[in-house]
Amino acid sequence: MKNRIISIIFLICASAATGHPQQAIPALSLQRVIDTYIQNNLELQGAQYKVERAKADQIGARLRPNPGMTVTAENLAVSGPTPFSQIYEIAATYSHPIELGGKKALREKAADANVSAAEAQFENTMRLGLADVKRLYFEALLTRYNVEVATESRQTFDQLLQFNMTRFQEGAIPELDLIKVRLERIKFDSAVKQAELGLRQATIRLLERLGSPISSDQQIVGELNFNLVTLDLNSLREFAVNGRADVRAAEADVVVANQRLALERGRSSADVTPFAGYKRTGSDNTLIAGVNIPLKIRDHNEAEIARAQVDVKTAQMRVQLVRNHVMADVESAYTALQTSRELVETFQNDLLRQADESRSITLAAYEEGGSELLPVLDAQRTRSEVRQQYFKTLFDYQAGIVALELAVGKEVQP
Repeated sequence: MKNRIISIIFLICASAATGHPQQAIPALSLQRVIDTYIQNNLELQGAQYKVERAKADQIGARLRPNPGMTVTAENLAVSGPTPFSQIYEIAATYSHPIELGGKKALREKAADANVSAAEAQFENTMRLGLADVKRLYFEALLTRYNVEVATESRQTFDQLLQFNMTRFQEGAIPELDLIKVRLERIKFDSAVKQAELGLRQATIRLLERLGSPISSDQQIVGELNFNLVTLDLNSLREFAVNGRADVRAAEADVVVANQRLALERGRSSADVTPFAGYKRTGSDNTLIAGVNIPLKIRDHNEAEIARAQVDVKTAQMRVQLVRNHVMADVESAYTALQTSRELVETFQNDLLRQADESRSITLAAYEEGGSELLPVLDAQRTRSEVRQQYFKTLFDYQAGIVALELAVGKEVQP
């Protein structure tokens, strides 16, 4: 997993370093959408910068305190009978603080825990973002299918209008029937335009989320397939409650809080500062040595320790809240996916065939003169509605898979 994170971070950094806008993509497939999101999305880049900042804190945690040098001059004669050479003092001392209580090791552990937490947050940001762009992609794909259904219905009425114009010229039907067909044809023109508008709007929403240039010529490619997915609910629950990125991020926050508590307790230990130096008094040369030991009369770190203890309790409580939320997400997504699958199978096994047969029979009867125009219009509308609903159920099924992947925290393979 860490190798995958490093690879993605490298890809993001490479993209951010170029500073050039991405070229318009001729067509967006699902894989292209995922790749573009990883390269361009600003939220993902922001999460990656947090990882880099945490790693910078690691560098600071390894550093030791700097030593110090003190130079003094005393008893410099201004007036009086004593010669200057007998009373002046000059000294130079070197001091080096020594950290007690294992502060350096505790700082390093706290910094390492922060890096792990930032990486888990990065994964969680990517988990949420990928689910979002996948759903937007399938929404755009659904609107493309709506355009196809509306266009097909318009073509059917083009043929029906041509057929009725011929029959009207032959005197076989009244002009009223021809007008009805023309009016219905106009309705389907409007339906096509509305569907095309929906496709453009869905494409714009997708491009905006990807961070790509907005283009009205952008094409969405792919299919709303129905690949049966067989899953074990217990396995999904177990993986999600242990492996989902937000669970691991919450657990990492507990580690961070515990390490910070240990560090604050370590900071309660006073540091000592040994020093050594040289001193000259008049014509005498001497050495200086000693140690500076703070008198710990009051513990000024009690407040930070108390805050760190509260942070530990808060982080532990959040882990349980996240796990409860994960279990609810898995149950809800799994149930929704099962329902979507049943609806798709119902359309495939019954409704699509019945709608096609009804339209074909009614249209054939009308062309033979055995039916009125109204049943033909009703049959065509019903077939269009059934096909639109069928594609909507396919979308719901694909969106259900995305929702289940989001809930579990991994890809769901058919």
